[in-house]
Amino acid sequence: MNLAPVIVFNYNRPDHSLQTWEALSKNELAADTELYLYCDGPKANASDEMRQRIAELHTHAKQYAKDAPKAGKFKAVHVVCAETNKGLANSIIGGVSDVIAKQGRVIVLEDDLLTSPYFLKYMNTALDKYESYPAVFSVSANRPPVNKMAIPADYEYDVFVSLRSFSTGWATWKYKWERIDWSLDYLEEFLKHPEQIKAFNRGGDDMTEMLCLQRDHKIDSWAIRYSFQHFYHHAVAILPCVPYVDNIGFDGTGIHSGNDERDYRNNVAAAPENPRMPDVVYEDSRIINAFYNRYSRAKRPLWQKIINTIYRKLGKPVPFVIKGKVYSV
Repeated sequence: MNLAPVIVFNYNRPDHSLQTWEALSKNELAADTELYLYCDGPKANASDEMRQRIAELHTHAKQYAKDAPKAGKFKAVHVVCAETNKGLANSIIGGVSDVIAKQGRVIVLEDDLLTSPYFLKYMNTALDKYESYPAVFSVSANRPPVNKMAIPADYEYDVFVSLRSFSTGWATWKYKWERIDWSLDYLEEFLKHPEQIKAFNRGGDDMTEMLCLQRDHKIDSWAIRYSFQHFYHHAVAILPCVPYVDNIGFDGTGIHSGNDERDYRNNVAAAPENPRMPDVVYEDSRIINAFYNRYSRAKRPLWQKIINTIYRKLGKPVPFVIKGKVYSV
């Protein structure tokens, strides 16, 4: 197996970061994996307390880089500390671009994700399997909240195709990453075509809205631009049916997160060691429909729900679903 390096992006939460690094070190492939710790710097108006927390994190990261390889936790640990604040989007785009240019593939985490012991095995297996698939742009270790989106009981695989990429634990390859256009120069032309908007919003009716918010500098998101590039290149993301990461960051301490953990905590002990992955990358219409319902704010009209219920009771395919598509490999 060609093991990918792992990047962890850190900012101002030394306790969360250390938990993330240590959970990753308990993966069975960790000792043979290179770890990169990217640590952002303080904003110009940062308080003394904030500067102290960031400085503490930088110190911990540098010490961890010395100690962890000696303890056999990782093959090597590299630390990159910024003196000033780059922001999450610029940090991720720049850091991934730097590492992937040298390594060819990369696995990415943020500083509040606890991983399953099988996380590295799952990610590297998927990277090996789908590298030659032009229709797969990324692999994720997370999925929509388990309590908000069910996988059909008779679905035979442990991963599924998603029209929306997931940014909490993910991986990609150099030749696909380098095709990404981060500029948004395409947006005005895209907005002239309602059918394209409708197609893109199959991943959630908030997708186009977030692109516009990014254009207007009201959000700072690399992830929505990344999702659009999946769509633009007729590509998809691979997501697990059972998550391999547990997000501990929704405890009120994060810049981009709140304090409601209910939808973000996962039981990573349930993640399979050897997940079943399809050879043919296809959209399961039932999963795509459930995914859209999770991210759609305008719910299906009641009359459509009633008709779907009747069809299900009759054992017939429901008429109001998003149709699937088989991608060439």
